[in-house]
Amino acid sequence: MNTLLKTLLLTFLVSSTALADPGKTSGKKDHPTKLARYQVGTYITVMQKLRVNIDKQLGGEVSIKLTDAKGNLYYDHTLTSVDTIARLSLDLSDLNEGEYQLKITNGLEMEVRDIKISAKEPVVQSRKLTVL
Repeated sequence: MNTLLKTLLLTFLVSSTALADPGKTSGKKDHPTKLARYQVGTYITVMQKLRVNIDKQLGGEVSIKLTDAKGNLYYDHTLTSVDTIARLSLDLSDLNEGEYQLKITNGLEMEVRDIKISAKEPVVQSRKLTVL
């Protein structure tokens, strides 16, 4: 009877220890489970829009962030493992003058594009008419 009680107690302790999760419970990954290769193309249009074109492989995540020089976050988007193409258009006309960074990362490699926003200088259009 005494050995049966010890066996049950030992079984309970082992099973409760096995069920305990010593890992983090936040759900946030510290490192990617699979890396995705990607290619990026960026340009600014005349209408003050930043176009970001990303082509990536299946699997893995790619994160896109737009921050200012102080580190304030203005845009944050993550491409999931099933996404392969992203065509983003970010409106820069509401942002203040200054320097910004577009950071694209797959968790291991990071690509940084510097963006400088300055005040628009008025363009004076001149026109000449010649009378014949």
